[in-house]
Amino acid sequence: AELFTVSSTIHLKLKYYTKDGQVATINGDIVAVRRCFEAAAKNLTIVVTPKKKKAEQKLPTVNSIGSPNPVDL
Repeated sequence: AELFTVSSTIHLKLKYYTKDGQVATINGDIVAVRRCFEAAAKNLTIVVTPKKKKAEQKLPTVNSIGSPNPVDL
Protein backbone atom coordinates (compact mmCIF):
# COMPACT_ATOMS: atom_id res chain seq x y z
CA ALA A 1 0.00 0.00 0.00
CA GLU A 2 1.23 3.47 -0.80
CA LEU A 3 1.23 6.11 1.88
CA PHE A 4 1.00 9.71 0.77
CA THR A 5 1.31 12.43 3.38
CA VAL A 6 1.77 16.16 3.24
CA SER A 7 3.34 17.84 6.23
CA SER A 8 3.63 21.53 6.99
CA THR A 9 6.11 22.39 9.71
CA ILE A 10 5.13 26.04 9.64
CA HIS A 11 1.41 25.33 10.08
CA LEU A 12 1.94 22.30 12.37
CA LYS A 13 -0.32 20.14 10.21
CA LEU A 14 -0.10 16.69 8.67
CA LYS A 15 -2.59 15.53 6.03
CA TYR A 16 -2.91 11.96 4.81
CA TYR A 17 -5.36 9.59 3.12
CA THR A 18 -7.31 7.15 5.30
CA LYS A 19 -8.28 3.61 4.28
CA ASP A 20 -11.63 5.03 3.09
CA GLY A 21 -9.93 7.48 0.74
CA GLN A 22 -10.80 10.48 2.92
CA VAL A 23 -8.25 13.14 3.82
CA ALA A 24 -7.46 13.25 7.54
CA THR A 25 -5.68 16.15 9.22
CA ILE A 26 -3.57 16.10 12.36
CA ASN A 27 -3.13 19.54 13.94
CA GLY A 28 -0.16 20.39 16.14
CA ASP A 29 -0.15 22.47 19.31
CA ILE A 30 2.18 25.49 19.14
CA VAL A 31 2.23 25.89 22.93
CA ALA A 32 3.35 22.28 23.40
CA VAL A 33 5.94 22.68 20.65
CA ARG A 34 7.40 25.74 22.37
CA ARG A 35 7.57 23.92 25.72
CA CYS A 36 9.38 20.97 24.11
CA PHE A 37 11.78 23.27 22.25
CA GLU A 38 12.62 25.24 25.40
CA ALA A 39 13.16 22.02 27.36
CA ALA A 40 15.45 20.65 24.64
CA ALA A 41 17.39 23.93 24.52
CA LYS A 42 17.97 23.64 28.28
CA ASN A 43 18.98 19.97 27.87
CA LEU A 44 16.03 18.79 30.00
CA THR A 45 14.59 15.30 29.61
CA ILE A 46 11.15 16.01 31.09
CA VAL A 47 8.55 18.51 29.87
CA VAL A 48 6.02 19.58 32.48
CA THR A 49 2.55 20.53 31.30
CA PRO A 50 1.09 23.35 33.43
CA LYS A 51 -2.36 22.86 34.90
CA LYS A 52 -5.15 24.84 33.31
CA LYS A 53 -6.40 27.83 35.25
CA LYS A 54 -10.06 28.22 36.08
CA ALA A 55 -11.96 30.21 33.50
CA GLU A 56 -11.88 33.88 34.32
CA GLN A 57 -15.20 35.57 34.81
CA LYS A 58 -16.14 37.93 32.04
CA LEU A 59 -16.80 41.50 33.01
CA PRO A 60 -20.08 43.04 31.91
CA THR A 61 -19.84 44.91 28.65
CA VAL A 62 -19.68 48.68 28.72
CA ASN A 63 -21.34 50.93 26.16
CA SER A 64 -18.32 53.13 25.45
CA ILE A 65 -19.51 54.67 22.18
CA GLY A 66 -21.91 57.03 23.89
CA SER A 67 -25.01 55.86 22.04
CA PRO A 68 -28.18 55.61 24.09
CA ASN A 69 -28.81 52.36 25.88
CA PRO A 70 -31.82 50.55 24.32
CA VAL A 71 -33.12 49.83 27.80
CA ASP A 72 -33.32 53.57 28.57
CA LEU A 73 -35.28 54.34 25.38
